[in-house]
Amino acid sequence: MHNRLRWLMGATALLYIGPLLAGLGGYGWPLVPVFVVLFVLWQFILRPHQWPRTFHEWTQYQAWATLGSNAAIQTLFVALLFGVGRGIGGALGFIPPYPEMLPVAISFLSIPLARMIWNPWQAIEMNNFLDDAIRKISHPETSTGGAGLETARRMIAPLADLPDETDPGVIAQHLVALSAHAHPDHIRSALFERMRDANPSRAETIALILHATDGRLAEIVPGDGPTMVLRLLPEDPGLIALFATRLTAALQQDADLWGKSPSVDYLTELAARFDNSEAEAPLRDLINATNAAEPEDGLA
Repeated sequence: MHNRLRWLMGATALLYIGPLLAGLGGYGWPLVPVFVVLFVLWQFILRPHQWPRTFHEWTQYQAWATLGSNAAIQTLFVALLFGVGRGIGGALGFIPPYPEMLPVAISFLSIPLARMIWNPWQAIEMNNFLDDAIRKISHPETSTGGAGLETARRMIAPLADLPDETDPGVIAQHLVALSAHAHPDHIRSALFERMRDANPSRAETIALILHATDGRLAEIVPGDGPTMVLRLLPEDPGLIALFATRLTAALQQDADLWGKSPSVDYLTELAARFDNSEAEAPLRDLINATNAAEPEDGLA
């Protein structure tokens, strides 16, 4: 997910580069409406949940108000970029000799590239998945629960500043220290929130792996923690290997975790995807441990 977000930012940058280059090239303001259309089209394709989806919805006043406000905002963006481009061109004292359609083509290219990189409906589904996970874990209905969750949020914040090469043992020590001040439910909820609301650091992701694959915590924290966490992990063989290694050890110590663990079918699919990587062997071990822990009646 993290890599896709970086690629998405790069593709989106092309959208803004177009009007900047148009201004730099000294092209006239009549090009502004063209870029406004492209900007609105980008919004419509990459943020479909913000727009009406049926003909009936488009007949409502609110739909056209949304379109008008978006078009106005995008017009301001485009005009600003045009102005910046003109300013840069004036400061440089020359007009680059590229054709008029090049800036338009660059902005247009952003739309299919961004859509290939990012599935907005899948992102919405993932957010709903995380919201559901957080609801199952946290206890916001009590004032104590709300205060505990806020404490957990504050105490996991330093994880975001740890370098990517931080040893998992150091992160584990942080979680141990944190457990003295916050309930495991709240810690898990706070870590899930980081996965949902931000681009989590590697240390935060490792913290979630460590927390979800701790056998004792997996038993007491509501929800299928290991399964949910595995589905949220980026396609990073190192992180997948860490998850699989720890959950294998937890299953070997407590077979009752089988019910909260990922299915063998999903693990097999994942192992095939990470064939010939450092994650493959740990995933195969986890598959064996999952099969060994399965109850005879197939029920957790």
